[in-house]
Amino acid sequence: MTTFAVLVAAEEAGHRELPIPPLLIGVLAILAFAFLLGVTWSFRGTHHKYAPPPRRGGPVPGAPQGTDDGAHWPEHPGHH
Repeated sequence: MTTFAVLVAAEEAGHRELPIPPLLIGVLAILAFAFLLGVTWSFRGTHHKYAPPPRRGGPVPGAPQGTDDGAHWPEHPGHH
């Protein structure tokens, strides 16, 4: 009996239309994601702008003791 009540309520609710065409909703979503991608892309490389310069000859902070795993590229292009 509850299924019948749900069907009756769904019939009485009527059909509601979207305020804009469905295709326009998709276009607006793509534009929104493209805008967010642009915002994200604008921050590329900021770590290298504001990071302290690497220390030469000493251990890297946070690295395990006994290793010197500093930045090798671009100073030493042969290391990948």
